[in-house]
Amino acid sequence: MSLKVGIVGIPNVGKSTLFNALTNNAVPSENFPFCTIDPNVGIVYVDDDRLTQINEIVKSKSVVKADITFIDIAGLIKGSSKGEGLGNKFLSHIYDIDLILEVVRDFKNDSIIHIENSIDPKRDIDIIKTELILKDLDTLKKLKENSSKELKKDPTYSQDILIFNKLEEILDKGDLIFNHDFSISEKIVLKKYNFLTNKKFIYLYNSEEYQSHIDGNSIYMNILFEYELSKMSEEEKQLFMEDLSIKSAGLSILTKFAFDKVGLQVFFTAGEKEVRSWVIKKGTNAPDAASVIHTDFKKNFIKMEVVSFDDFIKFKGWNNAKENGALKIVGSDYILNDGDVIIVRHS
Repeated sequence: MSLKVGIVGIPNVGKSTLFNALTNNAVPSENFPFCTIDPNVGIVYVDDDRLTQINEIVKSKSVVKADITFIDIAGLIKGSSKGEGLGNKFLSHIYDIDLILEVVRDFKNDSIIHIENSIDPKRDIDIIKTELILKDLDTLKKLKENSSKELKKDPTYSQDILIFNKLEEILDKGDLIFNHDFSISEKIVLKKYNFLTNKKFIYLYNSEEYQSHIDGNSIYMNILFEYELSKMSEEEKQLFMEDLSIKSAGLSILTKFAFDKVGLQVFFTAGEKEVRSWVIKKGTNAPDAASVIHTDFKKNFIKMEVVSFDDFIKFKGWNNAKENGALKIVGSDYILNDGDVIIVRHS
């Protein structure tokens, strides 16, 4: 399972520089609108100190980190929902992502143009919000126009129509779908449709602060500073951060924040050949987690041996954890916790 994050924003807010910092890829980030036309795609490995600590104990030959797919999408302007700028091409790239990471300019620099000619984060957020809402309203209009035909083929389609009416009311008020609660049956219907405003959001304020931090649904980060950090060796970066009293790099904070926002967590496998981080949704049971390692493990699941990360480190591995009663033998109903270190037993 790989999380897909779409980096969006109006032109010249730092999207491509952020993508370069995340992936260390040299994609263009020149100072003019629509520098990014086709989306750039990069796989980013998630730094997790727990992997290093586990490997110090088991001394594996290989360490495999979890990853996130980041997609740098072209800048959005007023009227994109009606085809202005790169318009529908931009919006079509958003449909396939799990999380929208909206970059908002919150720094002053007269040498970098702003498409609206002033710095106003709230206005810029409203521009993108409006365009996404308008696009969803257009989608709803087409669905409702086609509803009579669908209802003749399937009488249960009446439930879909009720949802369409509810969504239209929400969007007409200028709100996003994901801000509202829905019943279980309504959520089942919603899953059939890929509404843009039903996706999770994170707002990244591209600020002048060196220490990145999270505030509610937003993260504040100096993207250019993070880009310079990303070009340093690990040793240089650590020394530089210590000099500035920076505890964690912004990119590391961001990747963990993205995982948590969409309800993902990791578990670990640890052996001589490999220490690895595996991504699952929160609330995943043992057989389903085992299937992430190999599809046959779910079908042939017998049991799972589990040690929490803290106990694995405390007792320095499997044997001591077992001797001290920290190793659990669990069955199919066990729900994994973030950081569990596991062994799957299967037929």
